[in-house]
Amino acid sequence: MTENNDNELKNLIGKVLRIDTEGYVVPLYGRLLEVKPYWILIERKSGAKRMVSRARITGIEETAHDSR
Repeated sequence: MTENNDNELKNLIGKVLRIDTEGYVVPLYGRLLEVKPYWILIERKSGAKRMVSRARITGIEETAHDSR
């Protein structure tokens, strides 16, 4: 990913996102905690943390409502 994409992702830290990934029909939802060169870290509503490979991400969007 380019530096511009890094800045866009870093601007979303703390926001609740919908993340579409390669190979999965159901999207992931979670609060973006950290952005690294090869992965991102999200926190699910249950409190569980999950690393997502940036190479597998096909789309990211901020959710309309933050229920937390």
